[in-house]
Amino acid sequence: MYGENAPPSWARLPGARCRAVEHLTKLEGLQEFELLSGLEEGFFQALSIASEVLEIGAGTALYREGEPSGAVYFMREGRVKLYRSSGGPKARDQILGVVGDGSVLGLASALEGRPQSQGATALTDCVFYAVFRDDLVHLMSTYPETALRLARALAARTRELEDLVGDLVFHSAPQRVARMLLDLATEEGRVTRRGVVFEPSLSRQEMAEATGISREALSRALSRLAQEGILDLGGKAIAILKPAELRART
Repeated sequence: MYGENAPPSWARLPGARCRAVEHLTKLEGLQEFELLSGLEEGFFQALSIASEVLEIGAGTALYREGEPSGAVYFMREGRVKLYRSSGGPKARDQILGVVGDGSVLGLASALEGRPQSQGATALTDCVFYAVFRDDLVHLMSTYPETALRLARALAARTRELEDLVGDLVFHSAPQRVARMLLDLATEEGRVTRRGVVFEPSLSRQEMAEATGISREALSRALSRLAQEGILDLGGKAIAILKPAELRART
């Protein structure tokens, strides 16, 4: 009846239309990742079939430090903080970075086959494409260019961590606060007549953790910048009134 143009067998099963729509939606979403841009169609088809859509709400842990690392997460929407915890009775976190759309999470630990070396918690509602480690390794061997792209992603993340270590060692607390504010404004801000305005995805405590200082030290640094007319701290939003002056403080 269908001849050479017969649809695949699953297409004639109940619910096939829903599965086809889901597949096409995943396919289109994965093709928007800049990291994967230009890879061949067969790779995207295979990755779409191997992946599952995962949605989590703000404040939800995607994974925790020390947990098994059986999957890799391609981030479609949202913002996530990556962190390490000191442990012990007075545990404190060090935020290692805040990542957004287009990021790949859990890659290093999954490829190494070891437990998660850090935690990841959603700062906003998030959507991911989750791929089991074995499926991703198979795709990397089948499509070698994919392995090169993911290696570049790991190298970029390593550079970011090196920059973080450099900041913690070589820059003062006020310098680190200024840099953090500029980074958040770049990712989350909008330009207005007053300056660059953003409602940070990080709480004040998380800002302190990101810069390696106490909550009190962060409050003092922010207050000083506000007194000097560089920031406006009214309400939940932060307005950078003098971006050039703030950059000079880094």
